[in-house]
Amino acid sequence: MRQNYGGTSDDMVSVGRAIVEAITELRQAVNTIFGTISSTGLFTMPAAATFAVLTPQAVAGSVIMLQAVNASAATLQSGAAALYVDRAVTVAGISFTVKTANAAAAAGTEQFAYVLINPAG
Repeated sequence: MRQNYGGTSDDMVSVGRAIVEAITELRQAVNTIFGTISSTGLFTMPAAATFAVLTPQAVAGSVIMLQAVNASAATLQSGAAALYVDRAVTVAGISFTVKTANAAAAAGTEQFAYVLINPAG
């Protein structure tokens, strides 16, 4: 059974357009405040304490989130050698660098996913 809400088809289209415009403005506001996802990717940490992850989207102020995607990466992250992003070594337009916290070499089998978010503006 079809319900009649008292509006014409033109009224419904106008309401639909207004909703789409409001959602678009909200998305733009969120991007302005928090920045936008510029890049995602995967890398395998070599048997080293430092590794430069190549991505041309890296800039000063990039926020990079890492996620372990295999058991050896999860093990690395749960210990004293956990990876961190050394923002001071980011090379704009080229790479960001990850390091082990205790400067010990990783096993070389740890796989990570990353999300790179660049600042708004």
